[in-house]
Amino acid sequence: MQKEKISGQMLKLKGKTIFFDVYKAKNDSNYLKITESRFDKETKQSKRYSIILFNDDIEEFKKMLNSISL
Repeated sequence: MQKEKISGQMLKLKGKTIFFDVYKAKNDSNYLKITESRFDKETKQSKRYSIILFNDDIEEFKKMLNSISL
């Protein structure tokens, strides 16, 4: 069964692309999947890494991002 995708956005950065996709879970709640995609020049394949955040975690995640200074 295919996951139901609610929305998606893409951010292109130098050397990588980040996808922000919202899906509907089996229990009808929504979750955010953040995926980084990079092209590996040695293997000539894309490598993808993802994290999943459920609605309960989003506010804490945003607070943490806002508290970080570079």
